[in-house]
Amino acid sequence: MTTRTIRLPALVTAAVLIASAVFTAPVQANTVTAKPATSSATDDKAVASAIAAYRTAYPQMSEAAARAAFDQQLTRKNLQMQVSTDAAYGGSWFDAPSGVMHLSLTSPAAASEALKTAQKLGIRAEAHVVKRSWADLERLAASLQSNSMAKASDGVVGIDVKSNTVTLAVSSQSVSAVKAQGVPAGVTVVTGSNLKRELDAGCTSRLDCDWTIRAGAILKYNGSPVCSVGFTARTSTGQRYAYTAGHCNSGGGTWSTGAQAIGPMTGSIVSGGLDAGIIRNDNPWFQYDTGGEIYIESGSRTMPLNYVAPTMGYLLVGETVCLAANYTSPNGPNRCGIIGSTNDGGMVRVDGLDACGGDSGGGWYWLGSATYRVAYGIHSQSHYGCNGDQGGSQSWFSPIPQITPLWGLAVETRTS
Repeated sequence: MTTRTIRLPALVTAAVLIASAVFTAPVQANTVTAKPATSSATDDKAVASAIAAYRTAYPQMSEAAARAAFDQQLTRKNLQMQVSTDAAYGGSWFDAPSGVMHLSLTSPAAASEALKTAQKLGIRAEAHVVKRSWADLERLAASLQSNSMAKASDGVVGIDVKSNTVTLAVSSQSVSAVKAQGVPAGVTVVTGSNLKRELDAGCTSRLDCDWTIRAGAILKYNGSPVCSVGFTARTSTGQRYAYTAGHCNSGGGTWSTGAQAIGPMTGSIVSGGLDAGIIRNDNPWFQYDTGGEIYIESGSRTMPLNYVAPTMGYLLVGETVCLAANYTSPNGPNRCGIIGSTNDGGMVRVDGLDACGGDSGGGWYWLGSATYRVAYGIHSQSHYGCNGDQGGSQSWFSPIPQITPLWGLAVETRTS
């Protein structure tokens, strides 16, 4: 198994707030703008895992509070998507223990409108007037990637919506030298964690599944299990592919799931926040499948993927996400965690779930409800060890909105 040491950005707790307002209102029915139709099938085990993820990340939360936080996800997503269309939008996050949605805007007027929108949806919210919009933060983060500061941090540049700054994680020995260069406004230099990450590639024993290609099934290279299947996708002409992690690339051999071959890996990338590869389907057995499936360990062992995150702004810090891959419990549920950052060195960081070897390439999805799943990313790495046995508690994935443009593929979805 390949391992490497990466310094992780510490969470920045000081918020850059100029003004704020807060109100509380009763929760109304869950709605999401332009949400596609969903199936009536439910994945109760995944729902239970998602609720448990809240209590793992925040032990002070009661079972009822965790259930309420989960049940309100679709309404919070509706609020996030409406507010994020404003050019003044500076990011948002959900504080699960308090049940409050935080919205950052660059003007008092925009903040006031955001609170009105939250009130209409019945969401308890707090609006903060900040200096930088989300677009400003993304431009600032991108500018750091090409200068000497990013090199000193090994490219670990992220965005912290809570402090409305870009973070630059460096070793404790390099802090003084980096600060001496003159840190730009809006950039916070932090000391990285001493915990190591590992690329989650390795032999797995998850149940063979080759009736269709579905996210979370075992992925074999020349007959040997090495990684996990990600979401399926296709070109405009109908050629099908399966996503996995780029670092799983082992050369020109044949990839398979169960006893059925899929085909060769025709493209891969491992750079910054991008860790993805595509496997071309050359097997007629899979040619006419609809796709858009997620492996679960119950019933027919499949659930539909309903939607695909369209932009990075769709992802929300504080919401639950689940991983379609499970090495330590081959016949167990898909495990879930909480998004801690949507840009941690270019990747999305998940808190409360330390994935395992063999999970690489699996699909991360937002479980908006028991019957609604949205593709969020492809699993890349986690803290060294497995399920926290070495002190780790976090995982990282490459976000789908940044992966799909690489090869011009459309992720397959379905309603049932």
